[in-house]
This record gives sequence, structure tokens and C-alpha cells, in this order.
Amino acid sequence: MKKILGLSLSAMLAISALAGCSSDKKTSTNGKQTIRVLSSDDFAGFREKAIKEFNKKYPNIEVKLEHVAYDQLHDKEIASFNAGGSAAYDVVDVDEIWTSEYAESAFISPVTDRYTDEMKKGILPASLNIASYKKDYYGVPMFNDVLFFYYNEDLLKKAGFNNPPQTWDEFAQMSKTLQVKKLVPGNASSWGWSSNEGLVCYFTQFLGSFGGQFFDDKGKPLFNSDAGVKALQYMVDSMNKDKIVDPASINANDRQILDSFKNGKTAFVSGWSFYWGEINSDDSQVKGKVKVGLIPAVNGAPHATATGSMYLAVTPQTENEDAAWKFIEFLGSKEIQKQQSLDAGSLPIWKDLYSDADLVKNHGALTEMGKQLEATISRPSLEAYNEFSKTLQVKLQEALLGKKDAKTALDEAAQKAEELTGSK
Repeated sequence: MKKILGLSLSAMLAISALAGCSSDKKTSTNGKQTIRVLSSDDFAGFREKAIKEFNKKYPNIEVKLEHVAYDQLHDKEIASFNAGGSAAYDVVDVDEIWTSEYAESAFISPVTDRYTDEMKKGILPASLNIASYKKDYYGVPMFNDVLFFYYNEDLLKKAGFNNPPQTWDEFAQMSKTLQVKKLVPGNASSWGWSSNEGLVCYFTQFLGSFGGQFFDDKGKPLFNSDAGVKALQYMVDSMNKDKIVDPASINANDRQILDSFKNGKTAFVSGWSFYWGEINSDDSQVKGKVKVGLIPAVNGAPHATATGSMYLAVTPQTENEDAAWKFIEFLGSKEIQKQQSLDAGSLPIWKDLYSDADLVKNHGALTEMGKQLEATISRPSLEAYNEFSKTLQVKLQEALLGKKDAKTALDEAAQKAEELTGSK
């Protein structure tokens, strides 16, 4: 699911970070406070540059950054939480879906008291939500990301449409027209519905845009109710009955569907923010022809889409809590968020940056993306999320492959959720 890959650290820096001893956690040999940071590869290249700026502002704090692929991050963090000394980190990168697990296990520290009024009022609610759990903030969001809706405006105009679809019915109608007029070589769209976390993200998107939610306030599953069943049934029908979605979607990931869209083979694609840069790269056949619209929705439902952001948190293992907070506060500051957007194409967490003249000029879809961020739905933050997700992936695929009807598949996933959460 994770997107933009940062530059690799030098071998010396990586060895230094791995070989740090427990005494390094308090002070380094030059008398500076030292904090160890474990990050995903997302924007790691920019963070390396930002550390140099941080050092100018805080010359007495030394930051040792280590970054790994997203798929390795959770296991590496769990190992560090259960260890200590040279294996421990002061700051860790947290996916929103891990918040419940980490907070309940006291792997990360609440930082609510450190949040300023400016942060609470100025940071987008969609960003604040990813770092929130039970009325506390557990870190500072580092970027915004959701599944956006990209459409080939050039193809839609050739098909006789002046605007992107507003509803899923319109999406189906436009897709069929594009196919009948042979403006696309095959199906009008392809989706990343292979059995992995990406499939859960796409189901989350459909669930929200059909007016559904995962759980009620008491933790009882709701995703198998009417809205959830209709959402999954739409996914099934779009591929198997209406044939507007490429059947290869069942084995595709978000990179493969992007390649199809970039090569002009499809007219629609839903994907993360990094798609925009890829779509407008020199090797893209649709450069300059693509725009971003709101996620289609059923009548009366919000144009909601799935979130996929991360935040940096302070661990209770740190001996330099203030220094650790200063670092993540710095990376989340308005100045650095703007620079990260300009340099790395990320979406900032601050509301007013979406009207910043420099950013609007630099990012052709920033305004439209900002509108989408006003309607989001998150995957549930459960202590046993990974186990829940694996079960849901299997059940969703069974429905998409026609092995089970949508209601049965979601009921079985809900039963597993009740077992994991004790909400029976």
C-alpha cells in the first residue's frame, strides 16, 4: 500500500544506527542528546535532508535515522518494543491501523498535552484522526494520503462527458460508453483487488461511499449491514456482471493498475497521492490529460475515500522525550510540511497550505485533492487488526470470485471480528 520510496541511507549511516549502544540514547560522545528514529521508506530521502535543517535549529540534538520498507516496519518495531537497549528507538513511524495495538500495549506515548491550539485548529481533521485514539493524540501526522479518483479527461470528452462521474451509477454508465465506443482497448478501469491490504483499502472506500462504517460506538461490526453488502456487491457486479472492471483486478496491485492507466489502457483509476507524479512524468502517455475528482458515491452518501497516512510517535523507551518531541514537531511544522510538498510531492497536513500560492502552482491537483480530504473513512484501529485484515481479505476475494455471496462473506468476516474484539 505504501507509496513514495525515499533515497537509501549510506552504508555508514545504516551501520551507525544499527550499532548504537544503550549509552548513545542519552548522550553521544560529543555531548549531544541522541535520538534514534525508525521510519518507513516513505519520504525518507526528504527526512534525511530535513535532519540537516533540524540540526541547525537544535545543534545539541543528534538524530540517527534508520528506514526500512513498509512491509518490514511493523515487525521491526514490535521487536524493538519487546527488546531494549541498543534495539530500542526514541521515535517510530506508525501506520494509522497500528494505533490501537501500540497504544493499548503502551508501545507509544500519548502527546496530547504537547499539542498547541494552533496544531489542533490548523491541522486537517483527516490528519489528526490518524494519530488519535480514545481522545488522545499519539503523534504528529507527517503527510496526508487517501485513495484519490483519477480520470482521463481527454477520453471522457471524446465519449461525450464534460464532467467526471458523481455517483457509482454514473461511473458504470460512463464506463460502458467508453467501452462501446472503443475509446479504451478493454475495460474502462482496473483495481488493485488482489488479496492484500490494498483490497481492504478499496473495500473501505466503497463502504464509505455507500454510506457504511466498520463498527458502531460499542465495537459491534456494521460492515456486514445493508450498506456494506451493497458496496461489496457493486464491486462483484462491476467485474463479473457489468464487465466494466478488468477481471485481472483480482490479481492486481496498486502499481500494476497505475501502469495500465499511465499507458492509456484505462480511463479511471483510484490510487494514492504518488500517482499524480507518476501520471505526469515524462514516460506517461496521459501526461496533462488527467484530473482528480471526488470519489463517486451512492445518492445521499458522502464522497468518502479510504485513508492511508502515517505519523511519528515517541516511545516510552526514550531517555530524551523532549528532544524526540522537538524532532517530530519540527517535521510536522508548517514550514517543513510545505518544503516536503515542494520537494517530494506529499500532501501537507495543514489546512491553509492547500491555498498556498507556491504549492498550488507546483501541484496541479492540490485544490481538488484538498476537497477529497474533507470526506474520508479509515480502516478500523483494532489491537488484532492484522488478523482481522487477513480474514477480511480472504472473504472479500471469495465474494469477488463468486465462491460466496456478498452477505455471507461479510457475515463470516464480522463473526471473526467479534471473536477478536470480544464484542459478541
